[in-house]
Amino acid sequence: MITMLNGKYLLELHHVYNASKERVFLAWTKKEQLRQWWGLTGLTTTVELMDVTVGGKYRFHMESPHGKVFTLEGQYVEIVQNEKLSFTWKWLNEGDDAEETLATINFVEKDNKTELTVTHTAFSTMQIATRHNNNWNTCLVDGLLNYMK
Repeated sequence: MITMLNGKYLLELHHVYNASKERVFLAWTKKEQLRQWWGLTGLTTTVELMDVTVGGKYRFHMESPHGKVFTLEGQYVEIVQNEKLSFTWKWLNEGDDAEETLATINFVEKDNKTELTVTHTAFSTMQIATRHNNNWNTCLVDGLLNYMK
């Protein structure tokens, strides 16, 4: 769902995984795990940097089969073990998508499963928010859901 907050667009997604929140949290915070599911279908992710501490930075490269590389970087803002992960998000060299935004992931245990809520804020246009919404859904379903099986 995409809404507007303080003149910027915000998207919120919910997905449920048949795994403990500890396991799902590790998939987000351990480099060897994240690289196995992160990104869109068909892209290969390389984790150049991933310092999962408050103030720590990350940089991921996602390469298409045709050799185009998309680079994402940011900084971890808030980390609550097995509960919450918040980080800045900025695409490098991606035109309009190169604005800095904020992504927050909440992990909630429900009936021995994990409900994951992604809140991604501060998009300047509906078009950019919609593109991120579609890509997040693909990543969370094709990537993370399959990884959690």
